[in-house]
Amino acid sequence: MIRVIRNKKEAKKEMEKIGVESEAIKIMLPKFFHLNIKLKDVAPQDAIIIKQEMLSLGGDTAISKKAMPPNSQRTDILIGGSEKQIRILLKKLKNQYKRLYEISEEIEEIIKESRMSIKIGRKNFQIGKRTYIVGILNVTPDSFYDGGKYFDYEKAIERARQIEKEGADIIDVGGASTRPFASEIDAKEEMRRVLPVIEAIKGEIKIPISLDTYKPEVAEKAVGRGVDMINDVFALRKEGMAELIAEHDLPVCIMHMKGEPKNMQIAPYYEDVVEEIFYFLKERINFAVKKGIEKERIIVDPGIGFGKRTGEIEDNLEIIARLQELKSLKRPILIGISRKSFIGNITKTQVEERLEGSLGAEAIAIANGADFIRCHDVIQTKRMAMVVDKIVR
Repeated sequence: MIRVIRNKKEAKKEMEKIGVESEAIKIMLPKFFHLNIKLKDVAPQDAIIIKQEMLSLGGDTAISKKAMPPNSQRTDILIGGSEKQIRILLKKLKNQYKRLYEISEEIEEIIKESRMSIKIGRKNFQIGKRTYIVGILNVTPDSFYDGGKYFDYEKAIERARQIEKEGADIIDVGGASTRPFASEIDAKEEMRRVLPVIEAIKGEIKIPISLDTYKPEVAEKAVGRGVDMINDVFALRKEGMAELIAEHDLPVCIMHMKGEPKNMQIAPYYEDVVEEIFYFLKERINFAVKKGIEKERIIVDPGIGFGKRTGEIEDNLEIIARLQELKSLKRPILIGISRKSFIGNITKTQVEERLEGSLGAEAIAIANGADFIRCHDVIQTKRMAMVVDKIVR
């Protein structure tokens, strides 16, 4: 039979069952896991040396044919080998010239195992232990699914209580729709919608409160009302937002979006959607750190449905299938799949009929590395995540 080994914990357990000595287990573990590492825009000389070194170790490296003389062009490279082979490669590269040393540092950061946690409000979230549920509370008249349902103040407060009761770990309050083709509202109107609700539920619920906004002036007022986190679909691209978050030492979720809500679904295009998301989020993390935000306070979101193709070409499925690739950013991953258009396109259903499709896609996202699931249907998503966690964590 083929024995599927998903992680080192499983490999260790299987070898213990066989009766392998503990010291031998330590030696063998790195041999059981194959790694594929892609690097961008590598100098041709460096690419050729890395390929030669990996071949000598029993692995290999894919490089462009144009990297070879006489063309000698820069190239992306794909390194393939066991964890042990990659670690030996790192030692060799560290003894080479500066560029190869720097490549070794980059690879080392990618493969480094890290235990993450993030404090949001008074709660400490241990990443990888289980999936955390982020319940959506839209106090808007025009959100794509529940627009108008909780626009009334009293209904919003009651829904917040219900979200907590159903098992959400965080509540995400939004006062401005970011659905495709949504028009922007001004900060004053957004504050009128969200601030009274935030102030009221702060005394009603114990779970942390996140604010879904990209406007620094709204975020600043909300911080004074007790918001614990900012969920920013513009990924700190609005002037002043990064400085505000750094000043108040807030956790922040930064999301990939091509364009902005009013135009993001007008002919988006990608050569490689996951690769573009990866490098966008990497740049935004570096930007945030330079602005004084601690890296440990950052969550990343690939932005399902935000400037992604759906229909004939389905970027959202590609993102979910390859979500594990974003783990090398070494930040917790939040994903919002709930009832979005791509599910309707696949199942031929209206937004009210997309619960099952949402749960199926969210289950795969958890299996592929999602840490936080942002959703409308809290209790159903919570129960699904509990089962999936028992299988994959």
